Amino acid sequence: MHDYKKAISQLLVLLFLVFCHSDGQAKTNRKTPTAKNGVLDLSKWSFKKDGPVRLYGEWRFFWEDFLPADQPLQDSAPGPYNYLTIPSYWNGYEINGNAISGLGYGTFSLTVLLPHGTKKFAFKIKEIKTAYRLYVNGELVTRDGTVGTDRQSSVPFYRPHVAEFQTDQTQIEILIHVSNFHHRLGGIWEEIIMGDEPGIRNLREERLIQEIFLMGCILIMGLYHLGLFLNRKKDTSALYFGFFCLIIAVRTLTLGERYFISLFSVNSWEVLHTIEFLTFYTAVMAFATFLYTLYPKEFNKVLLRILQAISILFSIITIVTPAIVYTQLLGVYQSISVLAGIYFTYVLVRAVINKKEGGWIILLGFIVLFVMSVNEILHTNQVIHTGYFVPIGLFVFIFSQAFMIALRFSKSFLTVEHQAWELIKTNDAFRNEIRERKKLEQNLVESHENFERSRVGIILGLAKLAEYRDEDTGTHLERMREYSRILAEELSTLDEYKNYITAEYIADLFQSAILHDIGKVGIPDSILLKPGKLTPNEFKIMQQHSLIGGDAILNIESRINIKSFLTLGKEIAYSHHEKWDGSGYPKGLKGNGIPLSARIIALADVYDALTSERPYKKAFSHEKSKNIILEGKGKHFDPSIVDAFLIREDDFKTVRSQFLDTIPVIPLVNSL
Repeated sequence: MHDYKKAISQLLVLLFLVFCHSDGQAKTNRKTPTAKNGVLDLSKWSFKKDGPVRLYGEWRFFWEDFLPADQPLQDSAPGPYNYLTIPSYWNGYEINGNAISGLGYGTFSLTVLLPHGTKKFAFKIKEIKTAYRLYVNGELVTRDGTVGTDRQSSVPFYRPHVAEFQTDQTQIEILIHVSNFHHRLGGIWEEIIMGDEPGIRNLREERLIQEIFLMGCILIMGLYHLGLFLNRKKDTSALYFGFFCLIIAVRTLTLGERYFISLFSVNSWEVLHTIEFLTFYTAVMAFATFLYTLYPKEFNKVLLRILQAISILFSIITIVTPAIVYTQLLGVYQSISVLAGIYFTYVLVRAVINKKEGGWIILLGFIVLFVMSVNEILHTNQVIHTGYFVPIGLFVFIFSQAFMIALRFSKSFLTVEHQAWELIKTNDAFRNEIRERKKLEQNLVESHENFERSRVGIILGLAKLAEYRDEDTGTHLERMREYSRILAEELSTLDEYKNYITAEYIADLFQSAILHDIGKVGIPDSILLKPGKLTPNEFKIMQQHSLIGGDAILNIESRINIKSFLTLGKEIAYSHHEKWDGSGYPKGLKGNGIPLSARIIALADVYDALTSERPYKKAFSHEKSKNIILEGKGKHFDPSIVDAFLIREDDFKTVRSQFLDTIPVIPLVNSL
């Protein structure tokens, strides 16, 4: 809470400086003279002591008439005179009972009584819409644009500047020819300041320095927030606030002293005026988007889209139409922006109520900005005569943003420091625990490895017990594992199997391949070891080894109640003698009805039998064995598995050469 109070106090100081800011009048306790009936009496005024004077008051006004500057006023216009209060627009002023429009031309005249002693004077002129010539005692002092009596003969221009003149007289006649055919508002609507030449020069330089300083601060903050966004792109509020600052920085150069003209050598009134309007429309849209990204729950998204659409529409109209058209809509958008500002205030109040971080700071900063924006609208419409303070209001708002960011970073650093301290303590405790866990983990790994080796050894031993009663030559099981792995790896590259044959599947198949003939332990020796040909009844008994092996593994699997390599072992034991065309045993399964694991083992088992020596035959060559397997393609074997075998046949040769028979062959019957 102390941080918020500190922020509020600093914002109030800045706000005080805003209202103490002078836009031209020197600080003095004297009342500023005001023109009455076309005469301004400055005979008692000291420009060095009291400062420059705004030429406020009643000026003589001559509608649709350019009075000659080289003739005395009483000769060219003997009276009676119309008087118009300056600064103001001439729109709506009644001439002979008729209200005039903003388009037209006329002459303004003011008699000024000067103090003794001062000879070198200057005018500080901001803006006279939209072209003018200024004379003092019949001599042309300055001009902007080309004054004309219609749109074709007049050329508009903006050029805030200082115009010097000298005189020894104590009374001067200021005559200004003004024409406007390009803007909805005409006349001298910005104050003209008069003083001694050094005072006016200093005033102009002060204003330029202030505006450039504000523009620089706003520009730096805009670039800073864009940099924040580039480093943390999730925070889009920084992006939109950065754009908002850049827009206002450009707008600052187009208002007040209009330094934009000198900085970019812009000589087009239309271009400058278009930029001024576009920055107004886009700034409101950018700020609304920024506020929405900051507080999305408090800001109605539909209202945001409506405001964005309106801003884009007004921007398009400004680009494609001349100033005389799009300036007619300025009042409408100003009203919309005031309503938007009220809604923004409501959103920020809700953020404060909902205790959102930085809500108070942003609310106070925005109130200053909103007041300055309303001031600019009222000043532009001649309701009040103050000046353009939106850049200052934005500076205060940006300060509130910077303070909030600093506060957020400060809290983050404190949190990090606290967490670092807690982390150090936690790490010390964890180090000891990690040491103990590593010991336990190492013991667990060793136990698991020992268990796995024991498990595999037991399984392999059981499988070999069955094989030793049959025709195993010692390395048959090792070759079966390798053959099945090779075939499974090749099949996994096919679209049909790439999601089915995983690394886990191949590992399980490698383990379970050796269980294919484990059921032979249940076949009587009289049949299993019979040297001659089996009778039909004996062959039926021999076929039972598939069921015996499958049932045994099924019984084990049901007891442990988990999925393991035994699932494939069960499939293989049951179905490795099934044939693709349905002529196999024990169930006469056909095609894809045979488990994939059993179809793989079927080919591997036959290949190993063909290439191995048996009591009843010599070992066949690889080529002869391959031809026999090709003859069984689509009959005995799955065609896809035969194709995989053909692709990897060199690997089969390698396995065969690595695992040669080492155990003497026991004479047995042909099991094929």
